Amino acid sequence: MKEQNRLRLERLTARYARRIAEGRTPDEADFLRSFASLRDDMLRPKMEEFAAELRRAGHEAEILLDQGHDTPSIELALGLRGAAGSRNVVGFCVIRWKGYPLQILAYLEVNPPPFDLERFADARAIEAPRVEQILMDGVEHIIMCNAP
Repeated sequence: MKEQNRLRLERLTARYARRIAEGRTPDEADFLRSFASLRDDMLRPKMEEFAAELRRAGHEAEILLDQGHDTPSIELALGLRGAAGSRNVVGFCVIRWKGYPLQILAYLEVNPPPFDLERFADARAIEAPRVEQILMDGVEHIIMCNAP
């Protein structure tokens, strides 16, 4: 196994163990407040950086609030010049699934269909370097799917 994959699996299983040990469902109002803070303080500024670079390259990137499949949400719509797709976005939203605790979902959608990138049980677990990597991976994937 590659060392990077071993380390990734180690982090994944450690996170899983913490969630099992906690064994509690977060209060919905607190969870939504945490997401709102994350969206305003980290996600939107990072997305604005990417949107600015895409605009400099001649695209019509924009930030969309609460227009995703689940809300609350924030999405970076790439607005790629010449792209045939209608939903080329990288986004984050709160998901509510019956029988599961609230989670924050990082996803991308290319022409659709949507594709889950990562799920987080707590907004505090989402740090700027991870957001930047998710956005970079998503933008790269969408551009490659739309390249002639």
